[in-house]
Amino acid sequence: MQDDPLISAFCRYFDLIRPNEEQMEAVYRLRYEVYCREFKYESGDSCLGEREVDEYDAQATHCLLQHVVSGTSAGCVRVVHVDGRQKIHELPMERHCENCFYETDYRPDRIERDQICEVSRLAVNGLFRRRLGESVTPFGDLHLLNVPLEQARTFPLLALSLFMSAVAMMEIQGRSHAFAMMEPSLARILRRHGLKVKQIGTLQNYHGRRAPFHISLLTALAGIHRSPSLSQLYAHSYSNLSDSHPSDSLWDAVARAA
Repeated sequence: MQDDPLISAFCRYFDLIRPNEEQMEAVYRLRYEVYCREFKYESGDSCLGEREVDEYDAQATHCLLQHVVSGTSAGCVRVVHVDGRQKIHELPMERHCENCFYETDYRPDRIERDQICEVSRLAVNGLFRRRLGESVTPFGDLHLLNVPLEQARTFPLLALSLFMSAVAMMEIQGRSHAFAMMEPSLARILRRHGLKVKQIGTLQNYHGRRAPFHISLLTALAGIHRSPSLSQLYAHSYSNLSDSHPSDSLWDAVARAA
């Protein structure tokens, strides 16, 4: 497989890590900047010390994306688990949007708890969003950092790389089904890149106009395999977030079976 020069550049300029307790402070502060101060999805009055934290953080796997040169926190995402070992047994979307689901087997209340998770709190630092004037969405743009053009060209990959990280964490944690409250625009971006996400409910006013979506791990991995660029990005995410190499993963088995 030939490397995509843009993906290779991204992998040089950004590190994906599973944050330790000290690094989680950077996650909470970044979420405060994006969710409270910038888009006002959450009330900043309830966020002590300019940290956006909730009760699901204790039962989630987190990912922090860091800009290597500046050390700036560029983005974050978490994958929430609600199996029997956890204090909370409902996904965030089940609590906040329980009446919006379609009649479908692909909804969280019809799948075993130990097989599901929710991708949430995906945020990209405004400094790294690509085009000016797109501040209506967390995946748009405010201002570019003063960096070389080669680096700036990789910035549109941030949200996609965070979603790749979420799929990697989903695989690492052994979850077959993931759910996410997404703006339709993000769903279209994921589909355009080959990631099939299925809308399973109606649009809600929840951190903006969003709807619940379902992601099958096997379907996601098959789509990633068909895209050389996504395969490279996924391998980078998996290697950074796991103790093993992607060749030991389910993704590799999907690739061999294709």
